[in-house]
Amino acid sequence: MQTLVKPAMFQIRDIFHHPATLLGAMLLGGWVGTLFPGSAPLLAAVSMLYLSLIQMAALPFVILAVYFGLQRLPSEPGSGARLARLAAMSLLAMLLCAVVGVLVASVGGAGSGMSAGQTAALGKLALRSESQFMMALRDSSDAGADVWDIGTLVPDNFFGVLAYGSLPSVLIGVLCFGAAVSVQDPLRSAQLSGIFEGAYRALESLVNRFNTLLPAAAFVLAAAATATAGVEAIVLLGSFLAAFFAAAAAVCAGAIAIICWKLKKSPWPVLLALREPITVCLFSPVAVAAVPGFIHGMSVRLGFSRGLVELVSPIAPVFIKAGEAMFFAVLAIFIANLYHHPLSAADIAWICALSWTAALWSVGIAGVKSVILGSFVMASMGLPLEAVLPVFMLVEVLCEGPRNLLSFLISSALIALVADGLYINNEQDSEAWHPSTLKLVFTRKQALSVLFLLLIALSTVFCAGIGYGLRRAF
Repeated sequence: MQTLVKPAMFQIRDIFHHPATLLGAMLLGGWVGTLFPGSAPLLAAVSMLYLSLIQMAALPFVILAVYFGLQRLPSEPGSGARLARLAAMSLLAMLLCAVVGVLVASVGGAGSGMSAGQTAALGKLALRSESQFMMALRDSSDAGADVWDIGTLVPDNFFGVLAYGSLPSVLIGVLCFGAAVSVQDPLRSAQLSGIFEGAYRALESLVNRFNTLLPAAAFVLAAAATATAGVEAIVLLGSFLAAFFAAAAAVCAGAIAIICWKLKKSPWPVLLALREPITVCLFSPVAVAAVPGFIHGMSVRLGFSRGLVELVSPIAPVFIKAGEAMFFAVLAIFIANLYHHPLSAADIAWICALSWTAALWSVGIAGVKSVILGSFVMASMGLPLEAVLPVFMLVEVLCEGPRNLLSFLISSALIALVADGLYINNEQDSEAWHPSTLKLVFTRKQALSVLFLLLIALSTVFCAGIGYGLRRAF
């Protein structure tokens, strides 16, 4: 009986984490948020509760993952040189993402071709949304100076920075603490590592359990986003979102291709190995929720050094701001086309450099606040980002998943490039893993129930389209 129950539970988990299921939940949530915009405060409160729960488990897990990565990595050959190469290539990858964003947005004409009516609607939406935000882009007070002060990321007290809760500063403190422990005699730190190991495994299990709520989280977060922003903002910024998503997809495909090339495998096994963390990354607004999946996928399933993966994967979404560099670059092209501002080759090169710089500055800034750094890029061309900034803040949550995925996949590709000789088949102990085929067996009653639910979902999408069309007509 036990052998029958376990596969059934595994299949249900796979169904709930399947991208199609999560996409359906997100679309249904978006429709609910559009129909009931007054529910935005309640939905925001529920989404904040989920974010707090997942962060409660994920942030300590990330700290312990970095600690154990530092303990394992020194025993592997050439670890210092590998980390130096990885840091240099990370900076280069961020610049490359800015270049790809500029090219895709320029070729796609993001922001161009908008009619006078659409431009006026965008202006009205910005004025209506501005009351939700308090912005001071050019304030000379001390409060505004902290945004640009990179020195605040370096902590002078490890316990103080843990209490403060800034993730970049916490990780820098953990790096210093873990490096100090790693140079000690292993016998002296064995008891401490044993305590941390138990907490590490417990937190990993807790994060995986919270991730089972991902369909409900995707529904609530999509409903909250559309209830706040509305469909009109998404439609008016459709060319910007399309350019950003296309550029992100191109870079992600390139990262997967690098991993396949280094492993000498086809893309399908690699995508199967990383399917779960990629799905979590796209549909969860908390980037660190995907860290356990990427560690497991890259080390156990694909065979890379666990020490290198445990050290780099938690750091990637915090310090490798490739998605932000691409976001700022696409934003600059969109605003330039929106105001019919011609761009020369020198202007485009300058946009790439400034987007890369703004991405580095965004390390200590989370959420919608990072969008404000786009004014740093716009100032060089004399374009008023402030006029449409409130609208971009409304749709910023839609870009959060692709930005996080870029950081993770780029870091995974860089691990593949620097991890020569550190695979499982070179005396690394790990469990064997093979992609499994999902087999579903339904009774006639279950099949009819599934068909009935599918018809309800299709009719829901159909009615949503009719409702949106009638709303635009009247």
